[in-house]
Amino acid sequence: TIYIGKLPLSLFKMRLPWHKSTLARAEKIKALTAMHYEAGNQAKCYKAVWRRWIEPEFGICYRTYLNMLGLDPETESRQDNQPSLFDEL
Repeated sequence: TIYIGKLPLSLFKMRLPWHKSTLARAEKIKALTAMHYEAGNQAKCYKAVWRRWIEPEFGICYRTYLNMLGLDPETESRQDNQPSLFDEL
């Protein structure tokens, strides 16, 4: 097993579900991109949309922006598997 610090590498490869606020922010980012993106136009490419509209408002890097464009809120719903403190055993 490969370790990063004291944690196994397998922990870093696990993909955790997204929070509701992250999914809502992704929807806003997709809406802004749909308004300003134009295929084939270098002045309105994804990088230009990120630089002009997304980065100033949301403060995220370009890689995060591209990741959020790929999120689908319907399939990415967060499921809490932890029991509540008040659940009966």
